[in-house]
Amino acid sequence: MKNGWKRLFIISFILIVLEIVGTAVVMLPFYARHMVFVNIEKGNAAKASGYYEMLNDSGKEKVISYLDDFAATLCEKYIDGKRTYEETMASLDAINEIDKSKQIAAGYIEDVASNEYKSVLLEFYEADITRDANKGYNLKPKLDIVKQRLDTSKRESLMIELLNEKYRSFLNDELPSENLLAMCSVVIDNAYYEAYDYAEVIAKNAESVVMYRNLYVSLQEKLAVNDYFGVINSCKNIVVDEWDTRYRSLFDDTYSSAYENGKTYYSEKLDELVASGDKEKAIELMNRIEAYYGDEVDISGARSKLIESWQQAYLDFMESYDASSASQTVNTVLLYDINDDDVPEMFLFDSADIDMAYIGCEIYNISNNKCKHLGYYYVVNICDDGYLITIPASGGGDEAYALTSYDGEKLTEGEDCKKIGESYYVNGQEVSDADYLSVRTGILAHASAYTLKNSKSSDIADAMEYIMFFENK
Repeated sequence: MKNGWKRLFIISFILIVLEIVGTAVVMLPFYARHMVFVNIEKGNAAKASGYYEMLNDSGKEKVISYLDDFAATLCEKYIDGKRTYEETMASLDAINEIDKSKQIAAGYIEDVASNEYKSVLLEFYEADITRDANKGYNLKPKLDIVKQRLDTSKRESLMIELLNEKYRSFLNDELPSENLLAMCSVVIDNAYYEAYDYAEVIAKNAESVVMYRNLYVSLQEKLAVNDYFGVINSCKNIVVDEWDTRYRSLFDDTYSSAYENGKTYYSEKLDELVASGDKEKAIELMNRIEAYYGDEVDISGARSKLIESWQQAYLDFMESYDASSASQTVNTVLLYDINDDDVPEMFLFDSADIDMAYIGCEIYNISNNKCKHLGYYYVVNICDDGYLITIPASGGGDEAYALTSYDGEKLTEGEDCKKIGESYYVNGQEVSDADYLSVRTGILAHASAYTLKNSKSSDIADAMEYIMFFENK
Protein backbone atom coordinates (compact mmCIF):
# COMPACT_ATOMS: atom_id res chain seq x y z
CA MET A 1 0.00 0.00 0.00
CA LYS A 2 2.86 2.28 0.82
CA ASN A 3 4.40 1.78 -2.64
CA GLY A 4 1.04 2.62 -4.22
CA TRP A 5 0.96 6.07 -2.57
CA LYS A 6 4.51 6.68 -3.66
CA ARG A 7 3.75 5.89 -7.29
CA LEU A 8 0.66 8.11 -7.14
CA PHE A 9 2.74 11.04 -5.78
CA ILE A 10 5.35 10.66 -8.52
CA ILE A 11 2.71 10.55 -11.20
CA SER A 12 1.00 13.67 -9.77
CA PHE A 13 4.30 15.55 -9.59
CA ILE A 14 5.09 14.67 -13.18
CA LEU A 15 1.67 15.85 -14.26
CA ILE A 16 2.14 19.15 -12.39
CA VAL A 17 5.56 19.70 -13.93
CA LEU A 18 4.17 18.92 -17.35
CA GLU A 19 1.37 21.41 -16.76
CA ILE A 20 3.81 24.07 -15.63
CA VAL A 21 6.08 23.46 -18.59
CA GLY A 22 3.13 23.49 -20.93
CA THR A 23 1.89 26.73 -19.48
CA ALA A 24 5.37 28.23 -19.77
CA VAL A 25 5.65 27.11 -23.34
CA VAL A 26 2.29 28.66 -24.10
CA MET A 27 2.92 31.90 -22.12
CA LEU A 28 6.55 32.49 -23.16
CA PRO A 29 5.73 34.25 -26.48
CA PHE A 30 3.31 36.59 -24.69
CA TYR A 31 5.89 37.34 -22.05
CA ALA A 32 8.63 37.95 -24.64
CA ARG A 33 6.40 40.37 -26.61
CA HIS A 34 5.51 42.15 -23.39
CA MET A 35 9.17 42.51 -22.44
CA VAL A 36 9.98 43.89 -25.91
CA PHE A 37 7.68 46.85 -25.30
CA VAL A 38 8.71 47.23 -21.66
CA ASN A 39 12.33 47.60 -22.72
CA ILE A 40 11.46 49.87 -25.65
CA GLU A 41 9.72 52.21 -23.20
CA LYS A 42 12.75 52.05 -20.92
CA GLY A 43 14.99 52.85 -23.89
CA ASN A 44 16.95 49.60 -23.47
CA ALA A 45 17.58 48.69 -27.08
CA ALA A 46 19.74 45.64 -26.38
CA LYS A 47 17.19 43.91 -24.13
CA ALA A 48 14.29 44.84 -26.37
CA SER A 49 16.14 43.31 -29.31
CA GLY A 50 17.03 40.20 -27.28
CA TYR A 51 13.41 39.47 -26.36
CA TYR A 52 12.38 40.22 -29.94
CA GLU A 53 14.80 37.56 -31.23
CA MET A 54 13.21 34.97 -28.88
CA LEU A 55 9.99 35.20 -30.89
CA ASN A 56 9.06 33.12 -33.88
CA ASP A 57 8.19 34.79 -37.18
CA SER A 58 4.54 35.13 -36.23
CA GLY A 59 5.44 36.79 -32.96
CA LYS A 60 7.85 39.16 -34.63
CA GLU A 61 5.20 40.18 -37.14
CA LYS A 62 2.81 41.01 -34.29
CA VAL A 63 5.46 43.17 -32.57
CA ILE A 64 6.20 45.04 -35.84
CA SER A 65 2.48 45.63 -36.36
CA TYR A 66 2.23 47.37 -32.95
CA LEU A 67 5.39 49.48 -33.21
CA ASP A 68 3.91 52.45 -35.09
CA ASP A 69 1.07 52.97 -32.59
CA PHE A 70 3.49 52.46 -29.70
CA ALA A 71 5.89 55.06 -31.14
CA ALA A 72 2.98 57.49 -31.51
CA THR A 73 1.99 56.93 -27.86
CA LEU A 74 5.54 57.58 -26.69
CA CYS A 75 5.65 60.83 -28.68
CA GLU A 76 2.32 61.96 -27.26
CA LYS A 77 3.71 61.45 -23.76
CA TYR A 78 6.74 63.56 -24.77
CA ILE A 79 4.53 66.34 -26.09
CA ASP A 80 2.45 66.21 -22.90
CA GLY A 81 5.62 66.53 -20.81
CA LYS A 82 5.35 63.03 -19.32
CA ARG A 83 8.59 61.91 -20.95
CA THR A 84 11.84 63.72 -21.52
CA TYR A 85 13.44 64.23 -24.90
CA GLU A 86 16.26 61.85 -23.95
CA GLU A 87 13.84 59.11 -22.84
CA THR A 88 11.75 59.44 -25.96
CA MET A 89 14.69 59.34 -28.33
CA ALA A 90 16.14 56.29 -26.52
CA SER A 91 12.80 54.49 -27.00
CA LEU A 92 12.66 55.41 -30.67
CA ASP A 93 16.24 54.20 -31.10
CA ALA A 94 15.19 50.90 -29.53
CA ILE A 95 12.42 50.60 -32.11
CA ASN A 96 15.01 51.18 -34.80
CA GLU A 97 17.03 48.25 -33.43
CA ILE A 98 14.07 45.97 -33.98
CA ASP A 99 12.76 47.47 -37.23
CA LYS A 100 15.24 46.44 -39.89
CA SER A 101 13.65 48.86 -42.39
CA LYS A 102 14.44 51.78 -40.05
CA GLN A 103 11.27 53.47 -41.32
CA ILE A 104 8.76 53.10 -38.49
CA ALA A 105 10.52 55.43 -36.06
CA ALA A 106 12.19 57.69 -38.64
CA GLY A 107 9.35 60.20 -38.90
CA TYR A 108 8.79 60.25 -35.14
CA ILE A 109 12.50 60.80 -34.50
CA GLU A 110 12.51 63.82 -36.83
CA ASP A 111 9.29 65.19 -35.31
CA VAL A 112 10.57 64.86 -31.74
CA ALA A 113 13.99 66.26 -32.64
CA SER A 114 12.34 69.15 -34.51
CA ASN A 115 10.12 69.93 -31.56
CA GLU A 116 13.06 69.77 -29.18
CA TYR A 117 15.22 71.93 -31.47
CA LYS A 118 12.56 74.65 -31.53
CA SER A 119 12.12 74.29 -27.76
CA VAL A 120 15.83 74.81 -27.11
CA LEU A 121 15.94 77.81 -29.47
CA LEU A 122 13.01 79.30 -27.56
CA GLU A 123 14.95 78.76 -24.34
CA PHE A 124 17.81 80.71 -25.90
CA TYR A 125 15.26 83.37 -26.83
CA GLU A 126 13.99 83.58 -23.24
CA ALA A 127 17.58 83.80 -21.99
CA ASP A 128 18.20 86.65 -24.45
CA ILE A 129 15.10 88.54 -23.33
CA THR A 130 15.93 88.15 -19.64
CA ARG A 131 19.63 88.87 -20.25
CA ASP A 132 20.50 85.54 -18.64
CA ALA A 133 23.91 84.89 -20.21
CA ASN A 134 24.61 81.93 -17.90
CA LYS A 135 21.46 80.15 -19.02
CA GLY A 136 22.34 80.73 -22.65
CA TYR A 137 25.81 79.31 -22.10
CA ASN A 138 24.43 76.18 -20.41
CA LEU A 139 22.01 75.54 -23.28
CA LYS A 140 24.73 75.11 -25.89
CA PRO A 141 25.53 71.44 -25.10
CA LYS A 142 21.83 70.61 -25.19
CA LEU A 143 21.46 72.25 -28.57
CA ASP A 144 24.51 70.41 -29.92
CA ILE A 145 22.94 67.05 -28.95
CA VAL A 146 19.64 67.85 -30.64
CA LYS A 147 21.32 69.19 -33.80
CA GLN A 148 22.81 65.77 -34.46
CA ARG A 149 19.36 64.39 -35.23
CA LEU A 150 18.55 67.01 -37.91
CA ASP A 151 20.22 67.93 -41.18
CA THR A 152 21.07 71.54 -41.99
CA SER A 153 18.10 72.04 -44.31
CA LYS A 154 15.63 70.92 -41.64
CA ARG A 155 17.21 73.14 -38.98
CA GLU A 156 17.05 76.12 -41.34
CA SER A 157 13.36 75.51 -42.09
CA LEU A 158 12.58 75.18 -38.37
CA MET A 159 14.26 78.50 -37.62
CA ILE A 160 12.31 80.18 -40.39
CA GLU A 161 9.15 78.66 -38.96
CA LEU A 162 9.94 80.12 -35.55
CA LEU A 163 10.67 83.52 -37.06
CA ASN A 164 7.34 83.51 -38.87
CA GLU A 165 5.48 82.58 -35.67
CA LYS A 166 7.10 85.44 -33.77
CA TYR A 167 6.66 87.86 -36.66
CA ARG A 168 2.95 87.16 -36.90
CA SER A 169 2.63 87.64 -33.13
CA PHE A 170 4.45 90.96 -33.53
CA LEU A 171 2.10 92.05 -36.32
CA ASN A 172 -0.87 91.13 -34.11
CA ASP A 173 0.49 93.39 -31.33
CA GLU A 174 1.07 90.31 -29.15
CA LEU A 175 4.85 90.71 -29.11
CA PRO A 176 7.03 93.82 -28.65
CA SER A 177 9.48 94.61 -31.43
CA GLU A 178 12.47 94.09 -29.11
CA ASN A 179 11.33 90.50 -28.48
CA LEU A 180 11.06 89.83 -32.20
CA LEU A 181 14.56 91.22 -32.67
CA ALA A 182 15.75 88.89 -29.90
CA MET A 183 14.37 85.92 -31.87
CA CYS A 184 16.15 87.23 -34.98
CA SER A 185 19.37 87.41 -32.98
CA VAL A 186 19.02 83.79 -31.82
CA VAL A 187 18.50 82.60 -35.39
CA ILE A 188 21.42 84.64 -36.71
CA ASP A 189 23.65 83.07 -34.04
CA ASN A 190 22.66 79.53 -35.09
CA ALA A 191 22.11 79.76 -38.85
CA TYR A 192 24.41 80.16 -41.82
CA TYR A 193 22.28 80.08 -44.92
CA GLU A 194 18.65 80.85 -45.74
CA ALA A 195 17.49 81.34 -42.16
CA TYR A 196 20.35 83.77 -41.51
CA ASP A 197 19.31 85.97 -44.44
CA TYR A 198 15.64 85.63 -43.53
CA ALA A 199 16.30 86.79 -39.96
CA GLU A 200 17.94 89.94 -41.30
CA VAL A 201 14.95 90.56 -43.56
CA ILE A 202 12.51 90.10 -40.68
CA ALA A 203 14.54 92.51 -38.52
CA LYS A 204 14.37 95.16 -41.27
CA ASN A 205 10.67 94.50 -41.78
CA ALA A 206 10.10 95.02 -38.06
CA GLU A 207 11.76 98.44 -38.27
CA SER A 208 9.51 99.35 -41.20
CA VAL A 209 6.42 98.17 -39.35
CA VAL A 210 7.29 100.32 -36.33
CA MET A 211 7.82 103.30 -38.65
CA TYR A 212 4.54 103.00 -40.51
CA ARG A 213 2.60 102.36 -37.31
CA ASN A 214 4.09 105.54 -35.86
CA LEU A 215 3.13 107.22 -39.13
CA TYR A 216 -0.43 105.98 -38.67
CA VAL A 217 -0.59 107.77 -35.33
CA SER A 218 0.64 110.99 -36.95
CA LEU A 219 -1.98 110.62 -39.70
CA GLN A 220 -4.72 110.61 -37.11
CA GLU A 221 -3.31 113.88 -35.81
CA LYS A 222 -3.38 115.31 -39.35
CA LEU A 223 -6.97 114.20 -39.77
CA ALA A 224 -7.83 116.02 -36.56
CA VAL A 225 -6.59 119.33 -38.04
CA ASN A 226 -8.11 118.69 -41.51
CA ASP A 227 -4.77 118.16 -43.27
CA TYR A 228 -6.35 115.85 -45.82
CA PHE A 229 -3.75 116.45 -48.53
CA GLY A 230 -1.01 115.43 -46.11
CA VAL A 231 -2.87 112.23 -45.22
CA ILE A 232 -3.52 111.36 -48.87
CA ASN A 233 0.16 111.88 -49.76
CA SER A 234 1.37 109.69 -46.90
CA CYS A 235 -1.12 106.91 -47.60
CA LYS A 236 -0.14 106.82 -51.28
CA ASN A 237 3.52 106.29 -50.47
CA ILE A 238 3.22 103.88 -47.54
CA VAL A 239 3.97 100.18 -48.07
CA VAL A 240 2.31 97.90 -45.51
CA ASP A 241 3.57 94.36 -44.94
CA GLU A 242 1.32 91.87 -46.76
CA TRP A 243 0.87 89.89 -43.54
CA ASP A 244 -0.18 92.99 -41.60
CA THR A 245 -3.80 92.86 -42.74
CA ARG A 246 -5.11 94.92 -39.83
CA TYR A 247 -2.95 97.95 -40.54
CA ARG A 248 -3.42 97.64 -44.27
CA SER A 249 -7.13 97.97 -43.62
CA LEU A 250 -6.54 100.88 -41.24
CA PHE A 251 -4.50 102.77 -43.84
CA ASP A 252 -7.11 102.06 -46.51
CA ASP A 253 -9.84 103.43 -44.24
CA THR A 254 -7.73 106.47 -43.35
CA TYR A 255 -7.06 107.22 -47.01
CA SER A 256 -10.73 106.87 -47.96
CA SER A 257 -11.78 109.12 -45.10
CA ALA A 258 -9.23 111.81 -45.98
CA TYR A 259 -10.05 111.63 -49.68
CA GLU A 260 -13.80 111.97 -49.26
CA ASN A 261 -13.74 114.55 -46.46
CA GLY A 262 -11.14 116.57 -48.36
CA LYS A 263 -13.51 117.09 -51.27
CA THR A 264 -15.95 119.04 -49.14
CA TYR A 265 -13.39 120.70 -46.89
CA TYR A 266 -11.13 122.06 -49.63
CA SER A 267 -14.03 123.14 -51.82
CA GLU A 268 -15.39 125.21 -48.93
CA LYS A 269 -11.89 126.51 -48.13
CA LEU A 270 -11.45 127.63 -51.75
CA ASP A 271 -14.72 129.56 -51.65
CA GLU A 272 -13.54 131.29 -48.45
CA LEU A 273 -10.25 132.35 -50.03
CA VAL A 274 -11.98 133.63 -53.16
CA ALA A 275 -14.45 135.61 -51.04
CA SER A 276 -11.62 137.10 -48.96
CA GLY A 277 -9.75 138.21 -52.08
CA ASP A 278 -6.64 136.17 -51.27
CA LYS A 279 -5.96 135.33 -54.91
CA GLU A 280 -2.51 133.81 -54.46
CA LYS A 281 -3.59 131.27 -51.83
CA ALA A 282 -6.83 130.60 -53.70
CA ILE A 283 -4.99 129.79 -56.92
CA GLU A 284 -2.51 127.62 -55.05
CA LEU A 285 -5.36 125.67 -53.42
CA MET A 286 -7.22 125.44 -56.71
CA ASN A 287 -4.18 123.87 -58.36
CA ARG A 288 -3.82 121.35 -55.54
CA ILE A 289 -7.50 120.42 -55.69
CA GLU A 290 -7.19 119.87 -59.43
CA ALA A 291 -4.03 117.77 -58.96
CA TYR A 292 -5.60 115.57 -56.27
CA TYR A 293 -9.20 115.31 -57.48
CA GLY A 294 -9.26 116.17 -61.17
CA ASP A 295 -12.87 116.59 -62.30
CA GLU A 296 -14.30 115.11 -59.08
CA VAL A 297 -14.37 118.59 -57.52
CA ASP A 298 -15.86 121.39 -59.61
CA ILE A 299 -13.62 124.47 -59.30
CA SER A 300 -14.84 126.22 -62.44
CA GLY A 301 -16.80 128.78 -60.43
CA ALA A 302 -13.79 129.73 -58.34
CA ARG A 303 -11.54 129.76 -61.40
CA SER A 304 -13.81 132.19 -63.25
CA LYS A 305 -13.62 134.56 -60.28
CA LEU A 306 -9.83 134.33 -59.98
CA ILE A 307 -8.61 134.22 -63.57
CA GLU A 308 -8.64 137.38 -65.69
CA SER A 309 -9.80 137.08 -69.28
CA TRP A 310 -6.29 137.41 -70.74
CA GLN A 311 -5.06 134.68 -68.40
CA GLN A 312 -7.88 132.37 -69.44
CA ALA A 313 -7.04 132.99 -73.10
CA TYR A 314 -3.40 132.04 -72.56
CA LEU A 315 -4.45 129.04 -70.45
CA ASP A 316 -6.77 127.80 -73.18
CA PHE A 317 -4.00 128.21 -75.75
CA MET A 318 -1.37 126.44 -73.66
CA GLU A 319 -3.73 123.59 -72.89
CA SER A 320 -3.93 122.74 -76.59
CA TYR A 321 -0.39 123.83 -77.54
CA ASP A 322 1.77 121.10 -79.07
CA ALA A 323 5.41 122.08 -78.65
CA SER A 324 6.53 119.11 -80.75
CA SER A 325 4.82 120.55 -83.82
CA ALA A 326 6.68 123.89 -83.65
CA SER A 327 9.30 124.57 -86.33
CA GLN A 328 11.81 125.42 -83.59
CA THR A 329 12.44 123.77 -80.22
CA VAL A 330 10.06 125.28 -77.65
CA ASN A 331 10.22 124.42 -73.94
CA THR A 332 10.00 127.73 -72.09
CA VAL A 333 7.34 130.40 -71.66
CA LEU A 334 7.84 134.06 -70.68
CA LEU A 335 5.18 136.71 -70.07
CA TYR A 336 6.13 140.38 -70.40
CA ASP A 337 4.03 143.51 -70.81
CA ILE A 338 5.80 145.25 -73.68
CA ASN A 339 3.57 148.31 -73.89
CA ASP A 340 2.62 148.55 -70.20
CA ASP A 341 -1.13 148.06 -70.68
CA ASP A 342 -1.44 145.49 -67.87
CA VAL A 343 -1.84 142.62 -70.35
CA PRO A 344 1.46 140.83 -70.96
CA GLU A 345 2.62 139.38 -74.24
CA MET A 346 3.85 135.78 -74.36
CA PHE A 347 7.23 134.57 -75.62
CA LEU A 348 7.88 130.87 -76.31
CA PHE A 349 11.50 129.77 -76.85
CA ASP A 350 14.21 127.18 -76.23
CA SER A 351 15.92 127.57 -72.84
CA ALA A 352 19.15 126.22 -74.36
CA ASP A 353 19.49 129.55 -76.22
CA ILE A 354 19.28 131.67 -73.07
CA ASP A 355 23.01 132.51 -73.02
CA MET A 356 23.19 133.49 -76.67
CA ALA A 357 23.27 137.10 -77.91
CA TYR A 358 19.74 136.73 -79.25
CA ILE A 359 16.95 134.20 -78.80
CA GLY A 360 14.44 132.94 -81.37
CA CYS A 361 10.92 133.45 -80.01
CA GLU A 362 7.36 132.79 -81.04
CA ILE A 363 5.49 135.88 -79.80
CA TYR A 364 1.78 136.07 -78.93
CA ASN A 365 -0.64 138.70 -77.61
CA ILE A 366 -4.28 138.83 -76.58
CA SER A 367 -6.71 140.17 -79.14
CA ASN A 368 -10.45 140.05 -78.57
CA ASN A 369 -9.91 137.69 -75.63
CA LYS A 370 -8.07 135.24 -77.90
CA CYS A 371 -4.42 134.28 -78.10
CA LYS A 372 -2.94 135.65 -81.36
CA HIS A 373 0.39 134.74 -82.98
CA LEU A 374 2.48 137.88 -83.79
CA GLY A 375 5.34 136.05 -85.51
CA TYR A 376 8.75 134.52 -84.96
CA TYR A 377 11.54 136.97 -84.03
CA TYR A 378 15.17 136.81 -82.93
CA VAL A 379 14.94 138.92 -79.79
CA VAL A 380 17.95 140.75 -78.31
CA ASN A 381 16.12 142.81 -75.67
CA ILE A 382 12.59 143.45 -74.47
CA CYS A 383 12.11 147.14 -73.85
CA ASP A 384 9.70 148.81 -71.45
CA ASP A 385 8.50 151.52 -73.82
CA GLY A 386 6.64 149.50 -76.46
CA TYR A 387 9.69 148.23 -78.37
CA LEU A 388 11.75 145.11 -78.92
CA ILE A 389 15.31 145.04 -80.11
CA THR A 390 15.56 142.24 -82.65
CA ILE A 391 17.82 140.94 -85.40
CA PRO A 392 16.73 142.46 -88.74
CA ALA A 393 14.49 140.25 -90.87
CA SER A 394 16.96 140.78 -93.72
CA GLY A 395 19.64 138.95 -91.71
CA GLY A 396 22.48 139.73 -89.38
CA GLY A 397 26.15 140.46 -89.68
CA ASP A 398 29.03 141.01 -87.29
CA GLU A 399 26.63 143.32 -85.42
CA ALA A 400 22.97 143.80 -86.35
CA TYR A 401 20.02 145.40 -84.56
CA ALA A 402 16.49 146.40 -85.47
CA LEU A 403 14.04 148.50 -83.46
CA THR A 404 10.70 146.67 -83.59
CA SER A 405 7.67 148.58 -82.32
CA TYR A 406 4.51 147.20 -80.78
CA ASP A 407 1.20 149.05 -80.96
CA GLY A 408 -0.84 146.53 -78.94
CA GLU A 409 -2.02 144.70 -82.06
CA LYS A 410 1.06 143.89 -84.12
CA LEU A 411 4.87 144.08 -84.19
CA THR A 412 6.50 146.27 -86.85
CA GLU A 413 10.19 146.24 -87.62
CA GLY A 414 11.52 149.79 -87.95
CA GLU A 415 15.00 151.23 -88.26
CA ASP A 416 17.83 148.71 -88.41
CA CYS A 417 21.59 148.78 -88.62
CA LYS A 418 24.27 146.18 -89.20
CA LYS A 419 28.02 145.83 -89.63
CA ILE A 420 29.28 143.32 -92.20
CA GLY A 421 33.05 143.05 -92.30
CA GLU A 422 34.36 146.59 -92.69
CA SER A 423 31.08 147.92 -94.13
CA TYR A 424 28.22 149.60 -92.29
CA TYR A 425 24.52 149.66 -93.21
CA VAL A 426 21.40 151.47 -92.02
CA ASN A 427 18.03 150.34 -93.38
CA GLY A 428 19.86 148.45 -96.13
CA GLN A 429 21.96 151.43 -97.29
CA GLU A 430 25.72 151.55 -96.83
CA VAL A 431 26.74 154.44 -94.54
CA SER A 432 29.77 155.75 -92.71
CA ASP A 433 30.84 154.25 -89.45
CA ALA A 434 29.80 157.47 -87.70
CA ASP A 435 26.25 157.28 -89.09
CA TYR A 436 26.10 153.57 -88.18
CA LEU A 437 27.19 154.26 -84.60
CA SER A 438 24.63 157.04 -84.26
CA VAL A 439 21.73 154.78 -85.31
CA ARG A 440 23.08 151.84 -83.28
CA THR A 441 23.24 154.05 -80.16
CA GLY A 442 19.68 155.24 -80.70
CA ILE A 443 18.35 151.68 -81.09
CA LEU A 444 20.16 150.38 -78.02
CA ALA A 445 18.96 153.34 -75.96
CA HIS A 446 15.60 151.57 -75.84
CA ALA A 447 17.13 148.43 -74.43
CA SER A 448 16.86 149.43 -70.77
CA ALA A 449 18.36 146.57 -68.80
CA TYR A 450 15.80 143.89 -69.53
CA THR A 451 16.68 140.75 -71.48
CA LEU A 452 15.29 137.24 -71.67
CA LYS A 453 18.38 136.15 -69.75
CA ASN A 454 17.19 137.76 -66.53
CA SER A 455 13.53 136.97 -67.03
CA LYS A 456 11.32 134.99 -64.68
CA SER A 457 10.20 132.33 -67.09
CA SER A 458 8.71 128.86 -66.70
CA ASP A 459 8.84 125.43 -68.27
CA ILE A 460 6.01 124.66 -70.68
CA ALA A 461 4.92 121.89 -68.30
CA ASP A 462 4.32 124.46 -65.53
CA ALA A 463 2.85 127.15 -67.79
CA MET A 464 -0.61 126.94 -66.22
CA GLU A 465 0.56 127.84 -62.74
CA TYR A 466 3.01 130.43 -64.10
CA ILE A 467 0.27 132.23 -66.02
CA MET A 468 -2.08 132.27 -63.04
CA PHE A 469 0.60 133.63 -60.71
CA PHE A 470 2.03 136.11 -63.24
CA GLU A 471 3.56 139.32 -61.91
CA ASN A 472 4.96 141.73 -64.53
CA LYS A 473 8.60 142.78 -64.26
